[in-house]
Amino acid sequence: MVLTGCTVPRRRLGVREGALTAYSLDHVAIVVPSWGVGGRFLEGVLGGRWTGGTAMPEMSPGQLAFGNDTRVELLEPGTAPESFVTKFLDRSGGRSRPHHITFKVADIERSIDAVRRAGFEAILTRLDNEYWKETFIHPRATGLGFLTQLAQTGRSSGPDGPRPAPWPEPADAPAVPADLRFIVSHVRDLDPGRRVLTEVLGAVEEKCEAPAGWQARRFFWPAGADLILATADELPNGPGIQALGIRPPASFDMPVTPVGRGYAVTAPVPELGLALLVPAD
Repeated sequence: MVLTGCTVPRRRLGVREGALTAYSLDHVAIVVPSWGVGGRFLEGVLGGRWTGGTAMPEMSPGQLAFGNDTRVELLEPGTAPESFVTKFLDRSGGRSRPHHITFKVADIERSIDAVRRAGFEAILTRLDNEYWKETFIHPRATGLGFLTQLAQTGRSSGPDGPRPAPWPEPADAPAVPADLRFIVSHVRDLDPGRRVLTEVLGAVEEKCEAPAGWQARRFFWPAGADLILATADELPNGPGIQALGIRPPASFDMPVTPVGRGYAVTAPVPELGLALLVPAD
């Protein structure tokens, strides 16, 4: 795990003129054996608020909302016996693991054109639902280490309000949810991912201080979480999403190890398949 000097507050910017941009890094999706596996942790420890879920053949997605208009999506196996979530879990030995990051875009068709002009392929495109239009870019093309989803939604992305979760309510859940501030992903090469994030999704990029042997960049949008990409000759855990950077609730009480400037890291959380980065005391 590398934490760079990308953790200083920075000004939120509007959409860049002339750029075909996303306006928000909306959520990170994690494949889990069941909603309750990740949900109990996200609610009980981080104060996430369940906003609902649905059962579908290929996957059953459900979401929890956090304090700065960001979400974590949990993908449990779908109703079909051979759903892609089931296969994904089989490859990970049944363990929870991050799957994709979703960026909200204003015009999905223009975004698809931008994907193609940048030399990437849009896959799994679905435009037939007026309330949710989507496409994906495969991680083998972007080098980001995760599947990239672009989505145009015809409804508000914010939750209608907390709903009863499909697991027993924790007795001591935080009253105020954590903020999901940034996501850290390790990559083999910064350049392909930078092209997607800046040329297609219109991110603002800043260079980060990094330990010897590492390079890192931070990318951000007008709303939602930021994304930090870091690379080195040797990636201890391989490429992919490594950690969520959060401002935890006051009740947060997990063992942490100091890293970088002003931050500490937990051990990987089995329920999520990634670690948490929190401000150091």
